[in-house]
Amino acid sequence: MGEMQEQSDIQLLRVYADTGNETAFREIVTRHADLVYSAALRQLGSSDLAGDVAQSVFTDLARKARPVAAKLAENSSLIGWLYRSTRFAALTFLRDDRRRLAHER
Repeated sequence: MGEMQEQSDIQLLRVYADTGNETAFREIVTRHADLVYSAALRQLGSSDLAGDVAQSVFTDLARKARPVAAKLAENSSLIGWLYRSTRFAALTFLRDDRRRLAHER
C-alpha cells in the first residue's frame, strides 16, 4: 500500500483508468474527501447535501478518469479539478432545488 501514497493524483488516476484498480481510486478519495466535503458544505450549508455533492463529484471523477488524467500533467494534483467540480455540482443542485420549489408552489 505504501507505494500508492507516493504517487501523484494523476498517476493514481491513470492506474485506475487503465486497470480499474479500486485501491488507486480510494487513495485519491482519501486524500481529497475532506476538501471536497468542506467546499460543498460552505456552498450548501447542509452536511447531508454536502455529503451527496461530494459523492457525486467522486462518481463523476471515476467516470471521467481517462480524459481527466490525459489532460493533466503527470505530477499534478486534482485539487483544482475537484474544487471546480464541487462548485459546479453545488450550484447545479441549488438551481435544481429552487426550480423544484418554484414548481411545487
